Amino acid sequence: MYQFRPQHVQLEGCTSVAVLGVATAGQGLIEELAGFELLVSTSWIGRFVSTPAPPIDHEIEWKVILGGHVLQWSKRVDAVNFAMETFIYWDREQEALAFTQLTNRGVHAKGIIIIDDSVIALEGYTMQVGVKIGFRQTFRIMPDGTLEDRYYSWGTASWVAEHVIVYEECTD
Repeated sequence: MYQFRPQHVQLEGCTSVAVLGVATAGQGLIEELAGFELLVSTSWIGRFVSTPAPPIDHEIEWKVILGGHVLQWSKRVDAVNFAMETFIYWDREQEALAFTQLTNRGVHAKGIIIIDDSVIALEGYTMQVGVKIGFRQTFRIMPDGTLEDRYYSWGTASWVAEHVIVYEECTD
């Protein structure tokens, strides 16, 4: 059975913060994206805490683009030559928050976003050549100021925990 065991990891160039500041309306997000205000214009560095993986830095950055109609989430893992861009927007046809992800490995994903209390959940499908896999990824700002990223894939009848990454905000 999967169990999350939080570990505090001090990362070079980043420090833990107890509370994130509230974003202001001046950052330009449209109303439908307001649930992301605490992440706007932030950068984070994190590491796996759920697997015995080597300590590899995962860097993410959140920024507003296209006049506040899109939130761009960029991820880099330089040690394994991985890059991903996620575009979060209000889908008028679905009347829902939606996302599209593209990677430097030819993998892409798309789906919807559900914000429930303090959890942001992306639910959709990752698509590779000939393979379509359901996934759920959640983000939550924890009481200690870290950002927790949990990733699940769809098994035969339920969600299967894949990884947990804990990020610390870069303040430099």
